[in-house]
Amino acid sequence: MFFACLQNIYDYFAHSHRRWNLLLEKSKSAESFTSLVNEDQNVYERELEDTNNISLHADSESEIENDDQKNENTSKMTSLKKNISNKVKHPLHLKGTHDQCNAFVTEAKTVWSNVDIFTDVLGPAEFPKRTKKMLLQINENITENIGINMSSNKKIKQSSFKSFIIAPVACPSDQTVESPTLQILEPHTTKKRSLSPNIDESNTFSDKRVDENINMYDIGMYTNRVLKPHEIEEILQQIWKPENNFKFPVTVSCKKNLRFQFSWLSKFTWLAYSLKFDGAFCKFCVAFANNEAGTNSQPLGALVKKPFRNWKHATESFRNHSSLQYHLKCLSDTDNFLNIKKNPSLSIENQLDSSHAKQVMENRKNIIPIIEAILLCGQQNLSIRGHRDSGKIEVENSEPRENDGNFRNILKYRALGDANLKKFLESPGRIKYISPTSQNAIIDACNSVLLSKIVNRVNKAKCFTFLVDETADIAGIEQVSICARYVNRETCTLHEDFLQFVPTADFTGKGLATLILDNLKHFGIETQYLRGQGFDGAAAMSGKYNGVQYHIKQAHPLAVYIHCSAHSLNLAVSSSCGIQSIRNCLGIVGKLRDFFIFPKRKAVLSLAIEQSENVLSKRSLKRSCETRWIERYHSINDFLELFESVVEALDIISEWNDTSDTSHKAQSLRSSILQSEFIIALHVTSKVFGFGLPLSKQFQKINIDLKMAMSLAQDTSDELNAFRENADSEFHEIFIKAKNIANKFESLLKIPRISNVQKNRMNIKTDDPEKYYRISIFIPYIDSFINQLKTRFIDHKTILNGFQSLFDTKGSEDDFIKLIDTYKEEFNSPTSVVLGEFKLWQRKLSNMSDKPNNAIDALNICN
Repeated sequence: MFFACLQNIYDYFAHSHRRWNLLLEKSKSAESFTSLVNEDQNVYERELEDTNNISLHADSESEIENDDQKNENTSKMTSLKKNISNKVKHPLHLKGTHDQCNAFVTEAKTVWSNVDIFTDVLGPAEFPKRTKKMLLQINENITENIGINMSSNKKIKQSSFKSFIIAPVACPSDQTVESPTLQILEPHTTKKRSLSPNIDESNTFSDKRVDENINMYDIGMYTNRVLKPHEIEEILQQIWKPENNFKFPVTVSCKKNLRFQFSWLSKFTWLAYSLKFDGAFCKFCVAFANNEAGTNSQPLGALVKKPFRNWKHATESFRNHSSLQYHLKCLSDTDNFLNIKKNPSLSIENQLDSSHAKQVMENRKNIIPIIEAILLCGQQNLSIRGHRDSGKIEVENSEPRENDGNFRNILKYRALGDANLKKFLESPGRIKYISPTSQNAIIDACNSVLLSKIVNRVNKAKCFTFLVDETADIAGIEQVSICARYVNRETCTLHEDFLQFVPTADFTGKGLATLILDNLKHFGIETQYLRGQGFDGAAAMSGKYNGVQYHIKQAHPLAVYIHCSAHSLNLAVSSSCGIQSIRNCLGIVGKLRDFFIFPKRKAVLSLAIEQSENVLSKRSLKRSCETRWIERYHSINDFLELFESVVEALDIISEWNDTSDTSHKAQSLRSSILQSEFIIALHVTSKVFGFGLPLSKQFQKINIDLKMAMSLAQDTSDELNAFRENADSEFHEIFIKAKNIANKFESLLKIPRISNVQKNRMNIKTDDPEKYYRISIFIPYIDSFINQLKTRFIDHKTILNGFQSLFDTKGSEDDFIKLIDTYKEEFNSPTSVVLGEFKLWQRKLSNMSDKPNNAIDALNICN
């Protein structure tokens, strides 16, 4: 802490004297100097405030024995700070005369006499031998240069500290100080350091007083330190050279007066004279030589690190120096340096940069076909890897020993017409960007680029909904797929983009909600714009108290949960198919498809289809979808078209004489499908599924919104109601078709046995089969389907109530006000202004003949 305090005080004086030097150099007269001083006053006052904040305290409180001593020391340190700020005047106000300079020294000496406080606070133990030696050298240096003993002829002891640390060099009487020099000692070194702008700060060989007569480009200013490029350029082009009539200092050697000869500068072009050291240097070696050279890396001395003063043997020494290897190397470095200055393109740095840029462009050119091959495989759903896909690609080898995959074969094919790609693939070297690691890196890079573009569009929309579903992959890892649904403001179109697959092992509502929000933030999506959440109706997802939608709403209250419309329709269909006759019919169709999956049985069915007299568009039975019930329409419709061929195939298989039960199963299935109840249920299911399939297709479109979805669901419900009201005529057509099929196989549509008490099936007292099956199968199935549609879409209609007023010319103002209250954060205008716009919008709708069907159409119309 002592050295930190010492450094702060040193910086205060050093900065002041730097300004002294700089302003004296800039000023050309007394008036200009006074003007510059006044401009600098504000800067100085700010620095003085920083100086007053010097912290003077001990490193450890253990050095203070009691509270009284601590308070006393604190008072002393505060007094010292105040003394420094009050007594040290602005040094620039000194006009530079000898008397004023001495006055400044006297005043500074008075201030520094108070430094005894340091020893009283810190104690003798804080002044090691190095500090004592440092202070002694400071005092000797000041005494030698300005003739003032700053320690007042007292020896420095461990218990006192009265040496003056910084002192301006005294100037001759009646002269103006043009460049006062400060000489101080660094805290951790014994080297002198000069604060004059014209004096080397790190030279250790000066045994003479440096004055203002030394040129700033003296070679001595550049020795024994690391040089910057502009300083090397100064040595080579601007180094100081004495005039022809310059009188060199005399050195007495062996009773002879010797001095530097001016002719040596012409004879040895590398030679430079230093007035600072009264010695000679090799300017090229000063600029470029290392600290060591020659055999065993001996340290360099005269002409490089030290001044050469042996004038008696100067010529011989200069000649020997000219032939030294390190000197010749410095000459070569000099030529290279000057050439680079004239032509910067020759710089090694620039050449390396140019070579690097060229290599980067070449690598990009080579990797583009590889990236395009991977993109092609992705677009066409082609697997990239092969059985063996490592090693070098041989373009001319069209028949590899083993299948090396689509990716490598695409590259081979392209290389046949791309000479650059062929050269790159067949060139020596291992880096070809075709390894599995590089392939995965390219795929990850493509994912990052695509994800970044999608995220940017979502954030620009400032309103989005996330869609989530989960399923297990082939490896058994549960994957959560996350999609974003938003409006592209530039094109005013609805987008639904896939974001990422995220694995999970936590299937609780809170765990999945945390997973979704964390990943949305990780992708870079601004979740404050989250306005909706869409997924299925599973308890973990849609639960009102602990489901995903609940936890999402806790973080984002405006994120409305909407049960997926396609899922809702699927649930309506599956629930309505719970009627016994319909459920049995779908089960038998599924068993028949599984029965004909074996090649031998399938061949019999295929032969029966080919020999059929009817023109059939289907060639096989389709598997019933386990999850999407409405997709079972295709399996029901195909089975109905191939019904006659299936019966004929079962007849053939039932006559097989085999030990297995194949023939027995065929006979049992044939009897089941020729039952009156099955034939009627098959035709009714096909008819009703025909209503639900178009609705399912519409629900899966990207550009559909909630209003359009509810409109389509209502249209389907209305059509089913009309179908139900005409049950007699509609079912009559179905019954005629079923009767025709039964007659072809000599089967009659008859009523099942009726008992007085029946618990497992309808017990209708009638002798008319058409009436019986209309009441027992057709009407219950239609009613169930209509009721399920209404029930599953009630919540959707509730959500749409407020928004519905935007599409109705007679929309309720109360509903619209509720909508405003819900999304009040989105409106920047008062409620009255928004209501006024609402009235204008309704008037515009009333004047339109073609009204918008969805929100996107309305958005395009609205200005």
